[in-house]
Amino acid sequence: MASERIENILREKDIKKASNLFGVDEMTFRRLNDQRLLNASYIRELLIRSDYEKLTRGLRYLIDQDNSYTYPEIKQALSREYGLSMNALNEILHGRQNAGMIFCKKCGFRISSQTAKRTGGLCSNCFADTLDF
Repeated sequence: MASERIENILREKDIKKASNLFGVDEMTFRRLNDQRLLNASYIRELLIRSDYEKLTRGLRYLIDQDNSYTYPEIKQALSREYGLSMNALNEILHGRQNAGMIFCKKCGFRISSQTAKRTGGLCSNCFADTLDF
């Protein structure tokens, strides 16, 4: 019963994150969440994608200056934070091409759906690295 409840409602920290992400006040989110009127799994997926984008955007800056964390470590942290298996996390981040936010399979940079289709899920930089001369 407890796992069913977690799937149908958002945690307190998820409500705060969603409130900031969507620009809706926390009390409204909390009320809708308590009444189970939110699509909690969809909102949770958006929060995961948002967290991943924030963390990997910072990592792109750190690549040459400080290797304090890696993409697998980011994915592992997100997996623990949201209680997901790595397969489920990868499905959320990379498997749903029509969900709106798509990330490069190699470096994690956000890409458009057209780029993903054209390059097989890679950003232009990673795709360029695969070209043979």
